[in-house]
Amino acid sequence: MQMSNSDFDKNGLDSYGIHWLQYAAFALSGFAIFTTWAFFYDEKFHNFIISILRVINCSGFNCNGAF
Repeated sequence: MQMSNSDFDKNGLDSYGIHWLQYAAFALSGFAIFTTWAFFYDEKFHNFIISILRVINCSGFNCNGAF
């Protein structure tokens, strides 16, 4: 199986003149909006993110006996 670059030219533009990074930025913006909404309105997701942040914070010498 061989991968192709679909319809992007050598400058990264498709037939509509949209650069591939514009598509990536649009997808990233949608993901950021969804995760922000989920953080504030879904309790399980909020607790999941808080637990990840606690692990990151306590992974070095920064925990100070908090957990």
